[in-house]
Amino acid sequence: MSVQTPVPESSGGASPVPAIVISGFLGSGKTTLLLAVLHHMRRLGRKVAVLMNEFGDISIDGEILRGEGFSVMELSDGCICCQIGEDFVQAFTEVATRQPEVIFVEATGLADPVDLLDQATAPHLLDRVTITRLVTVADPKNFTRLSKVLKAIVKRQTQFADVIVIGKADEATPEQIADIRRYVEENNPYAQVYLATHGIVAGDESFQWLLAEVEPAERERRRAAMREQLAALNEQEYKAHTDFHSMSCRLLRPLVRERFEEFMRQLPPDIVRAKGFVRFEGEDGLWVMMYVNGDLYIRPVTLSPSPEEHLVFIGARLDHAQLASALVACEGRRRALAVL
Repeated sequence: MSVQTPVPESSGGASPVPAIVISGFLGSGKTTLLLAVLHHMRRLGRKVAVLMNEFGDISIDGEILRGEGFSVMELSDGCICCQIGEDFVQAFTEVATRQPEVIFVEATGLADPVDLLDQATAPHLLDRVTITRLVTVADPKNFTRLSKVLKAIVKRQTQFADVIVIGKADEATPEQIADIRRYVEENNPYAQVYLATHGIVAGDESFQWLLAEVEPAERERRRAAMREQLAALNEQEYKAHTDFHSMSCRLLRPLVRERFEEFMRQLPPDIVRAKGFVRFEGEDGLWVMMYVNGDLYIRPVTLSPSPEEHLVFIGARLDHAQLASALVACEGRRRALAVL
C-alpha cells in the first residue's frame, strides 16, 4: 500500500489522538465488534477513523464496513506488525492528521501485539497517537483448542490485552466461558473480561468499557506489566507469519449452493479461516460466507457499493490447484474462476 498524502513534520501542538487496537485470532469476531461500536459512534455523531489489516490480498471485512457506509483505510496482503509495518506507520500518521476523535485499528488475526505496539509507538507517532486500549476478541467455541494447537499466538494476544472480549457469548457453553476466564487469569490477571453477543456487551450498549478514558496512572501500570511480561517472553515462540498462508479467488460465475456448502464442509483442518462474497445460481442477491475452524456461516447481505464475488482462504498449508479445481466444480453451467 502507498499513502500519497504529504504528512507535516509535527502535529502543531494538537493532543495525540486516542487509538484502540482490536486483535484476536482469525474468525474470533473482531469485525462484528468493530461494526457495533462504529454504528454507536455514528449515532452519536462522533468523528472516527478506521485502519484495517487483512492477511490476504483481497479485502472482505473492509468491503463489509464500506458497504455499511464507513470510511476505511486498508493494508492488505501482510500483517501490520511486521511485513507491512512501514505502511502501517505511514497510514497511522495520515489518519491522525485528520484529527478524528478516536482511531480504531483492526489487526489481522495473526498479529503479534508486541511488534504491533512497537510499530504504533514509533518516535514520530508519539505526539500524534496514543494507544489507549489493546482489545483481544476470543471465540469461546474454538479458544481452548486454539490455545493448545496455536499456543504462542493465543498466549501473546492474551498476555498483552487490556480487555478480553468473549464474543459469540450466545453460542458458548458455561464451561467454554469458564475455560477462557481461567486462561486469562493465569496469563493476564490485569485484563478486564467482558461477554459480548453481536459485538454488544450485555448491560452496556454505550461502549463505556471500550471508549471511557483511561487514567494515565492506570495506563502506565498496565504498560509496566506488559514490559515485565515482554522481558520474560521467549521471542522464538512466535512464528505465525511463516506458518500461515493465504489464497484469494475471484468468482466470475454464480455457484451451485449445494456443491459449495459441501465443498466448504470438507475443507482440510489446515484451513482455519475462509471468508468472502458469493452469488448462487437461481438465487437473487449477494451472500457473505464466513468459515471458522469447521463452522460455516452463509447469510444474505446488502452492501453499497456491492463488492465483487471473491473468496479468501487462510491456513497452514494451502493446495492452490486443488482448491481452485474444487471451486470450479461448484460453479454453474458456465465455469470460470480467477485465482489471484
